[in-house]
Amino acid sequence: MKWTARDPKNQEFEAFFLLNRAKNWKEFQNALRTYGGASQNFVYADVEGNIGWIAAGKIPLRRTGDGALPYDGATGDGDWTGYIPFEELPQLYNPKEGFIVTANQRIVGTSYKYFAVMSRDAANPWRARRIYNQLKDNTKVTMDDVRDVQHDVYSNVYADLANEIVKANAASPETLAVLKNWDGKMTADSKAGLIVNEIRNCVANKIGAENKIPGYVARERLLYWIIKDNEPRWLPKDFASYAELLKTCDKESRTTLSDAKRFGADEANWRWGNNFVANFQHPLAVVPLVGGQFVARFTNVNGSGLTPNVGAFVSMRHIASPGNWDATRHVIPLGQSGNPSSPFWKDQFEAWRTGTPMIFPFTKAAVEANAKEVWVLAAK
Repeated sequence: MKWTARDPKNQEFEAFFLLNRAKNWKEFQNALRTYGGASQNFVYADVEGNIGWIAAGKIPLRRTGDGALPYDGATGDGDWTGYIPFEELPQLYNPKEGFIVTANQRIVGTSYKYFAVMSRDAANPWRARRIYNQLKDNTKVTMDDVRDVQHDVYSNVYADLANEIVKANAASPETLAVLKNWDGKMTADSKAGLIVNEIRNCVANKIGAENKIPGYVARERLLYWIIKDNEPRWLPKDFASYAELLKTCDKESRTTLSDAKRFGADEANWRWGNNFVANFQHPLAVVPLVGGQFVARFTNVNGSGLTPNVGAFVSMRHIASPGNWDATRHVIPLGQSGNPSSPFWKDQFEAWRTGTPMIFPFTKAAVEANAKEVWVLAAK
């Protein structure tokens, strides 16, 4: 087993030490030359209005392949022959768009010299594309605009599937009535979002089974284009059309959703939030008898895995304006304390959930002005 982060030549702590003292883009780059991994998206902004991004880390080059699977150690085929040179790592500085979007999407195209090494897996493009579309025509972005993008819950994937179902009349009257006027937003109270998600999973599983590929691969990599293009190549042979497939999945989905083990026959309980649950795992939550007090589980969280707001998968929301540091906004999902009896156990949750600004003072004067208590630790 071999990992770049275990190489003593890669000094992560030194990299962050230097990052905290970088005064310009060149020093920012030089700081990351010593960073070994795991690879991360590092974003840059300065008081002069410059912006940048580097996908930093040591990316091994192997004699053969890309390291996705273990090698036969007796052959040497997997030997590391070097790293992608730092200068050739994906990076941007003051792009013509005037902004940079990073949402775990694929970061290089097929023309990139090390495409096979850098593109083995990535998140779907939908979150990044939605963020891009929200910002591309806004030349005077405010902190509130950034907040709104962070909390955006519109999903073109779900909205487009709903539109295709309605256009093809490919569902029951009850489902069509719900989908016709849906805004495509994956809010916790959305019935349409829950139904579309269930139909999407059903269709993907049937396509996957027919074509001998995992259902999640069909769902995440293929389904959007299959339905949009009405592609016959992927249609399961038991169905004459995609409209028929969608109708079948609507029927099966309504049966599944009404099961007592899911949400029951009362459709008032058919809420996206009951499916997209925010469960913050405390290490002590699984301990017998006392673990219950550490459970932090919420069904009123908006978002999905395909929207800019991914709900509980967001560990922090941070908005900063270089040069105006005392206006920085920062919030975490629960609170600073891991003790359920503390007032700071989950005092930030509502601000995190709703986007209410939480000001994070930066300068010494601002910190002192906002201090509630001052503790002094003195040696005796």
